Amino acid sequence: MFPTVREVLALDPVRHGAPRLVAGGAGLDRPVRWVHVAEVPDIAALLGGGELVLTTGIGLPADDAGLRAFIGDLVGVGVAGLVVELGRRYLTGVPKVMAATAQRHGLPLVELRRTTPFVRVTEAVHALIVDAQLTELRATEEIHQRFTELSVEGADPGEVIRQAAELSGCPVVLENLSRQVLAYDPAGENAELLLAGWEQHSRQVRPAGRTAYDPDSGWLVTMVGARGEDWGRLLLRWP
Repeated sequence: MFPTVREVLALDPVRHGAPRLVAGGAGLDRPVRWVHVAEVPDIAALLGGGELVLTTGIGLPADDAGLRAFIGDLVGVGVAGLVVELGRRYLTGVPKVMAATAQRHGLPLVELRRTTPFVRVTEAVHALIVDAQLTELRATEEIHQRFTELSVEGADPGEVIRQAAELSGCPVVLENLSRQVLAYDPAGENAELLLAGWEQHSRQVRPAGRTAYDPDSGWLVTMVGARGEDWGRLLLRWP
């Protein structure tokens, strides 16, 4: 998983800059996919979403309408947050219109009150991102190996479910197309609460594809079948 804005703000190179959150506290748990340094107002056109944007503000618009548009464009492409180093363009704080617009959109806006080498911030964050990607790759390899072994050994559904719950640390349920539970592992949670009203609850889990996460219910779902015919679903409740 990618580091969050909150985790980035706790890194030593960022803390060195005496960060202060001025808006968008509700978005601190957004994942940071990358860090991008920007000193031009139309940077949003070059972003793909999930970036933490660092700037000194020297190239930003001087008028309120321009600043609103700048923040709005960043929100539109889905950036994770905006960090502004004080001292070059803004001496004591970012303009109120920036803070108000960021707050309205829930965009984390952070001031760095001391000069901060942006390269150290990008290095630290990118190291976290690469480490997270390597961890995910290792986990993927382990999952592939574990389930290949189960397939070769002809493991029963209950054992497969147990292994899935152990690897993920999350409750797992296997059901047929009639919403009847065939096997489950609560992963340490209360089984009665997990399965209470299961048929009705299951009907509310509507992922967008054959394998997809349903954000409304919090379940990761994949169809299960054989010889081209589906006979059930495997559901994993993501924390």
